[in-house]
Amino acid sequence: MKTKKGEKDKLRVAILDSAIRYFKENGSGASGISGIMNHAGLTTGALYSHFSSKDELFGETICRELEKLEFQLSQTFKKEKKNALKVMIETYFEEERLVEVGDGCVYTALGSDMHRSQASYRARYEKYTEKVFQLFADCIQLQFPKESAEACYEKAMVLYSGMVGAMTMARTTKNLKVAHAILAAEKKHLIQSFVAKEK
Repeated sequence: MKTKKGEKDKLRVAILDSAIRYFKENGSGASGISGIMNHAGLTTGALYSHFSSKDELFGETICRELEKLEFQLSQTFKKEKKNALKVMIETYFEEERLVEVGDGCVYTALGSDMHRSQASYRARYEKYTEKVFQLFADCIQLQFPKESAEACYEKAMVLYSGMVGAMTMARTTKNLKVAHAILAAEKKHLIQSFVAKEK
């Protein structure tokens, strides 16, 4: 019996939601189709009703996650205005984002796997990354209106790359005290360097 379109769309979303967590926790290379689908509570065969391969599933999963990231950042920017940059930095370095890998930063968890993706997907990732950089640049521009757009974008690249790098380093150690120290130091540095001081 054929699945209705609405039900099929919901099932696709459920697979994507489950897969991103599984990929983040295990990496693409160590994630087999059976493991991915078992994690979603579905049979292996169900995958092929939505995706042609694990590579396609990975690519679509990453694109969806980056789209969600862009939306979340844009909503923070609209809501917080001049305070948005500080909120974004503080939110990124929250405790649960360190210990709950499945809910954490996609770049930190899967950056190297994204690099090994098919060229067509990498091009899509890069477009989303540019949008993320631009959102941070807009936040910086709002605080420092005399800065050029180019200067703000350059600072945004440095800022977000620093956030991702610090989280990556923190996750390499099993010593939580050291991990927390890395994140605290980077958060303090980024806020001091990129957030306008209140007058």
